[in-house]
Amino acid sequence: MALLKNGKLLRDRWLVADTLEEALRPGAKLVSLELWQAERETLRGLGAVGVILPNDADPEVLAGDLDRIAAVVLQFPAFADGRAFSQARILRDRHGYTGEIRAEGPLIADQYGYLLRCGFDVVAVADDVNLDSWRKAASRFANVYQPAADARIPAYRQRHTAPVALAS
Repeated sequence: MALLKNGKLLRDRWLVADTLEEALRPGAKLVSLELWQAERETLRGLGAVGVILPNDADPEVLAGDLDRIAAVVLQFPAFADGRAFSQARILRDRHGYTGEIRAEGPLIADQYGYLLRCGFDVVAVADDVNLDSWRKAASRFANVYQPAADARIPAYRQRHTAPVALAS
């Protein structure tokens, strides 16, 4: 599995740790929500630790710890299950989370622009991904119609901030 970030493929530096002993080994580790909750105090002292948040979990459970969590992995267990989109928005908008938010699951290139708008910055993709189709999907629409976690200005605000041409 490769990671897509800023239109480029990256090698995944994160290792999944199923136990506290594995999490304590050197390197960046991803732990389950259950392990994080059980060993929070020990894990908070480590460097790069990320939490895998199931898509049926409330992101509020991480709210008090987000300053110590380097990455949050949000899962899309099925193509039609979009709860992780909302989880990402809550983490970015409500909690101001600035760490990495990764999307994992059966995602397709057509969803990439929406993932970015909701606050995801990394997507786990197959190693043989057609990178060009994902890049095109990120910029498919010139205008957006609602505010989101990204910095794009919605069309209704652009109308009110556009320069007015004066008649001569």
